[in-house]
Amino acid sequence: MTTIREIVDAWASFYANSPAARSAVTFTHVGALVVGGGSAIAADLGTVRALRRDAPALRTELERLHATHRLVTVSLALVVSSGILLMLADLDAYIASTAFWIKMGLFAALVLNGAIIVRTTGTREDSPGVRARLRLAAIASLALWLATTLLGTVVPNVL
Repeated sequence: MTTIREIVDAWASFYANSPAARSAVTFTHVGALVVGGGSAIAADLGTVRALRRDAPALRTELERLHATHRLVTVSLALVVSSGILLMLADLDAYIASTAFWIKMGLFAALVLNGAIIVRTTGTREDSPGVRARLRLAAIASLALWLATTLLGTVVPNVL
């Protein structure tokens, strides 16, 4: 019977010896990050701008934000699946990496913050409290996308 470790080692060997696999997995990870993160950042900036306007302008922006979430969610699924493959290619190094675990913590915060945004925009309420929560969540999203991306560039350089 094949053990999990044998499967991981087989993947690591295949990945190390296949430029095509390395390119495909890396492109999926970076491409999904560009599409999902870029869309989320644009939506967050639009939300912050719309929060300075009247209720109809905010409603329009929230509809656009809601439509963006499907693309961001699919992109995040691709980021996670390709990230798992990247991690499995050098599992022991990733597990021992402090930078990797900081990145994972930031990623968890990003996902949680995204859930807060979805929940807040789903209320369809326009009150000062909702506006303040949405503004804070949009700004946090911007910071978390950038911080997670920064750590994503650090991790492979410190393994």
